[in-house]
Amino acid sequence: MSMDSNQSRNESEHFHRLPNPPSSFDALPESGSSPAAVLLHHLRLLGAMLKIRLGRQMMYRASFWTAFFVDGTLFLVQLAIFSTLFLNVESVNGWSQEQMVFFVGTFSLVDGLEMCFYFFGLISLPEKIRDGKLDLYLTKPVNPLFFLSFESIDVGSALLTLPGIVMVVWATMKMGISVTPLLVIGYLFLLVLMLLLLYDLVLLMRCAAFWFTRTDALGELEGELMGFTFRVPGVVFQGAMKTILYVLLPYALLATIPTQFFTGILNGREWLSTLAVTLAFTLLARFVWKQGLKRYGSTGS
Repeated sequence: MSMDSNQSRNESEHFHRLPNPPSSFDALPESGSSPAAVLLHHLRLLGAMLKIRLGRQMMYRASFWTAFFVDGTLFLVQLAIFSTLFLNVESVNGWSQEQMVFFVGTFSLVDGLEMCFYFFGLISLPEKIRDGKLDLYLTKPVNPLFFLSFESIDVGSALLTLPGIVMVVWATMKMGISVTPLLVIGYLFLLVLMLLLLYDLVLLMRCAAFWFTRTDALGELEGELMGFTFRVPGVVFQGAMKTILYVLLPYALLATIPTQFFTGILNGREWLSTLAVTLAFTLLARFVWKQGLKRYGSTGS
């Protein structure tokens, strides 16, 4: 969204013309390696891709700083709108104005981090499936999904988290919450968990391209759900709507659950259900991805 599409395409094509991947990609973990070794390996890969991407973005400095300005301005405008909207609102289904501001700030953090790290990589999946360019990822000495997801890191989108941090800090001070290390760790853990859940949802939407030629409608549905749950906290939903937005299409969890935890209203049952939903969607996304690859290979795409 921030970088010019032609520039991004040229960077991607340039990368795939390289005779070998960066040296950090060569040392794959041996079969049977511990989970810690695999995690450290992928963190090194992420660091290498971040360094490459940052260097390439800085080659186009005008576009790089334009991305900071445009993305930052968009969220400042949204911050002003929400500040005006909730100025005279006492509560929303029991939530105070400060809790609502914290909710919006949390959603801004999740959204900004998603766009910074994996959004632009995953949304390119349908096009790569249709054009057969996915083959380039399947032949590299690195996990193809990991490579695809994080190759298009957009450092400019990191600025989107700044308004979110301001809102979270302001709301915390206004609510008089006693901030402890355990509270911060729990909140950060839930942010990472929600980023994982959102990753699963974005991936599942794009994996439909393995079976269907056009998936534009799913992208539009995703955008509408994200926009809707950005404006309305999950505590508002009841009955069938809550089942849909908490379990079947759990976008309502993304900012609601971390906000409930930090403000001390998240109970044990909600903790367990959040963990269960995230685990279920992670397993489902992994399964659908593998089945999609089988179909991709059998059709000779």
